[in-house]
Amino acid sequence: MRDVVLNPNLRTGQSECGRAEGRRSSVPLVASRLKNLPLIGGLYCCLKGLQQERSATRALSDYMRRAEDLGIVRPEASNLEEHLGRRLAGRAMSRWPKPKGQLHIFLAYYVSSWEAILPKALAPFGEVTAFNWREHGFNDRADDWLNHRERMNELMLQAFHSAHAAEPVDAVVGYLSGNNTAPETLQTMSREGAAIFNFCWDDKLFFPGEIVGGRYNSSAAIAHAVDLNLTNAPESVIKYAVHGGLAMFWPEAAHPEVHRPYDVPFEFDVSFVGACYGWRPRFIGRLRRRGIKVECFGKGWPNGPLSGEEMVRLYSRSRINLGFAGIGHSRRLMCLKGRDFEVPMSGGLYLTQDNPELKRVYDIGREIITFRDEEDCAQKLRSLLDDPARAAAIREAGRARALKEHTYERRWEQVFQLAGLLQPGQ
Repeated sequence: MRDVVLNPNLRTGQSECGRAEGRRSSVPLVASRLKNLPLIGGLYCCLKGLQQERSATRALSDYMRRAEDLGIVRPEASNLEEHLGRRLAGRAMSRWPKPKGQLHIFLAYYVSSWEAILPKALAPFGEVTAFNWREHGFNDRADDWLNHRERMNELMLQAFHSAHAAEPVDAVVGYLSGNNTAPETLQTMSREGAAIFNFCWDDKLFFPGEIVGGRYNSSAAIAHAVDLNLTNAPESVIKYAVHGGLAMFWPEAAHPEVHRPYDVPFEFDVSFVGACYGWRPRFIGRLRRRGIKVECFGKGWPNGPLSGEEMVRLYSRSRINLGFAGIGHSRRLMCLKGRDFEVPMSGGLYLTQDNPELKRVYDIGREIITFRDEEDCAQKLRSLLDDPARAAAIREAGRARALKEHTYERRWEQVFQLAGLLQPGQ
């Protein structure tokens, strides 16, 4: 990975308090305590979930109408390469395609947890110059973030130009949004000949989002400046098209060197890793009242959070790993999750909500198991715990599928080949 020489005068110190935390601190203490009461908390969660479901449904319907009015047709997989080729025409085509391992990739992102894996995920394709703005003192969740956003973009461009001068950048890979990145920043990079890719795994509910500092705070703000937007929500492709962007369905993945089985004995029948919020604690409580022992880890649970390695080890320490697909406070509004791929690749038996999108990536019932509600979940947990041979077969099949189709290397290979950056068969 290349080290980039940066101008220290552009750095700025920031408080680590997040903007979301700042908002929470403004909530009256009494209201906050009331939401912790079981009855009131359950009612609040239910109403909030209904609100989010209606908001997402209205937004998607509005995008569908706008697309129809504008004559926009969602690009199919069969002609996606053609559309992308037109966007990249006249770019650095003389340098492409290249053999795998010879690309120069500029990665623009931040690290809060799982994102730390991104440089490693891109390494098989060549040299990765990583720009993590939080390493340079910028906190895009701070209350005064807008006072520093432009300076961060200047620093990002300086890092890009420094990398490009040393060796031309073939691809810019971003985990970006309008909250942190100006479309003009990406357009400057594309004028230098780089192909621009950006991924978002949170565009079902908060899209296009609020207008903050003159633009949407979601990836909608930069969709038109990105050559290929990558989304884990199939229906969101049309949203990007309305904003002038090209998009494709591109779900999360896992890394086999990180997400791997550990040779450790089982310690827990059922475990769950994730924050304690919304309807999750009530669901877990109902399982426990049905006699199911569930051990929970993460922010808000008595056990607290786990490190990345401890989390992966937990998948091997648990006979069954529980998952939830719900978004926000909703049980019915669902999306694919990172652990849909991390748990099976780690050799864990995965039981999660019956999200229809999982059928696109797994053979349900053979590679992973899904549940409809608490009673169905409890029944399937008992069945799996009583049948170790079947449980072992599901673990094996799920890991085989994940290793074959759901690695980060395979995901990025698909993107770079589609764009013509990689030689065929690489």
